[in-house]
Amino acid sequence: MTTPKKSILNAKGYDIPLYPDDYRLKLDVNENLIGPSPGVIEALRNITEKQIKFYPAYGEILEKLADYNKIKTNMILPANGADEAISYVFDTFVEPRDTVLAVTPSFLMPKIYANTAGCTYKEVPYAEKWVFPADELIKSIDDTTKLIIITSPNNPTGEAISEQALMEILAAAGESYVLIDETYVNYADRSFTTGLIKDFPNILIARSMSKDFGLAGLRFGYLTASGENINHVKKIIRPYCVNSPAVTAASAALDDIGHLKMVISEVKHSRELLYNGLKPFAKKVYNSDANFLLCDFGEKADFIYKKLLKSGIKVKHFGQTPYLENCLRIGLPSIKDTEDILKCLAPRELIIFDMDGVLADTSGSYRCAIQDVYEGFSGNVLTGEQVRQAKNLGGLNNDWDLTLYLLEKAGISVSFDELVAKFQELYWNKYINKERLLLPAENIAELARKFDLAIFTGRPKPEAEYFLKKHDIEKYFCPIITMDDMPRDKQKPNPWGVFEILRITGPEKVYYLGDTVDDMFAARQANVTGIGVLPPQDKSGELKRVLKAHGAAEILEETEGLMQLLWTK
Repeated sequence: MTTPKKSILNAKGYDIPLYPDDYRLKLDVNENLIGPSPGVIEALRNITEKQIKFYPAYGEILEKLADYNKIKTNMILPANGADEAISYVFDTFVEPRDTVLAVTPSFLMPKIYANTAGCTYKEVPYAEKWVFPADELIKSIDDTTKLIIITSPNNPTGEAISEQALMEILAAAGESYVLIDETYVNYADRSFTTGLIKDFPNILIARSMSKDFGLAGLRFGYLTASGENINHVKKIIRPYCVNSPAVTAASAALDDIGHLKMVISEVKHSRELLYNGLKPFAKKVYNSDANFLLCDFGEKADFIYKKLLKSGIKVKHFGQTPYLENCLRIGLPSIKDTEDILKCLAPRELIIFDMDGVLADTSGSYRCAIQDVYEGFSGNVLTGEQVRQAKNLGGLNNDWDLTLYLLEKAGISVSFDELVAKFQELYWNKYINKERLLLPAENIAELARKFDLAIFTGRPKPEAEYFLKKHDIEKYFCPIITMDDMPRDKQKPNPWGVFEILRITGPEKVYYLGDTVDDMFAARQANVTGIGVLPPQDKSGELKRVLKAHGAAEILEETEGLMQLLWTK
């Protein structure tokens, strides 16, 4: 059996989307949201046949880059983005016996290149968020250290290394190479590195024109180093690796430094505006020297992420990534768009949905499972009317508890665990796909544009997720509180789940839709507006009466009636 290199068998690659994202604001990969100079677009419109049919020539772009960086042309090498420039360094200078040092969290690609090279990649974690761990990095340098990687400003943390820390690392590096990724440096107050190339022959600098000049779609970057090191790198690169349109665009971009300055100024103003504006919503907003902000939203992270997504704004969600738990990284757009982000985060009215009988028709699933389990253990038939009457008693919102109650009432003794196992077997194998959605997905999407939506259900989490994903509506709800999220003694009719949702969402006003006495009791105890919904299997006057008696402000014959009710308020 053929296999790839052992060094990459368990490596993780860099996943990219296959199709363009259809979002109003795409802020998840730190692109220049303002865009390139108009001169770039004009230059691309005027590309000639000659530029297409012949290989590219790099003389002119090298002269412009040399002038921009105040170095000689023999100290620059074009590449397809800064990440390819970084790969050149690995291919030229790093061998399998070597060690590469880098901080974590940081840009993923160097780790991927290290896996490809088969070398040892040692990550130094931050001791303090987010102060570059220079002392820890220096302590890790040893005789095997061939390459030290510094990303400044760092992605995703946002901070730039201080001049003192950089000089200390350079002093400790000895003959190790130091690669500095300056992809975001134009958004920082200053760059120390270009002038250091002449004094430190072991320095290599990778730069990109994606994040500042707005050329992400053309992938233009470059490597700067001493003439000797550039000559070494030239021995391993592919010829003509940067295409003519990218070279043409980069050349035009460098002709319009005024546009670059405008972009930087706009982003810095947006950075200050968003930094201050996010403080009421975030656990911590971190300072940044880049064109993005990293924010720790704590337990509100999923809610904030989905709230932005529902408004057409996509940011980077790190989930439970080590060191970045519950953090979102938000690329910085224009000031106008930044103001829009903050408006989207403003508190709104909240609708909390129960699931069974409100979002999901369970008349052919849970209700049938209750009857089957009862019959299996008792040998007797259980009618729908008996189930309905038990539901209306309250305190039996959990269908396992309700089934056990009915069996005990009939004098049948069954262990709870045995009952649950039988119930779940029947539900998953026989009934789960008989459930239908009671509120059309397009109506839910319409509600999500005006309200925050959440779920408080007595369902186990896997069953709730299955139904929501099957109907492609999970994206509209956050938080989703299920049976598995609650302590056993805090389930309905206890309002604990409602309070958890309120704590995360901070809404202006709250409606809670439910179809049982327990739902209305929980709403009343949490001091929110309870709206009773008559489930498909019970449209009786009796249910209307008991829902009203337990605090329902309104009664809906169907969940779809919610649209008219809220739009007329």
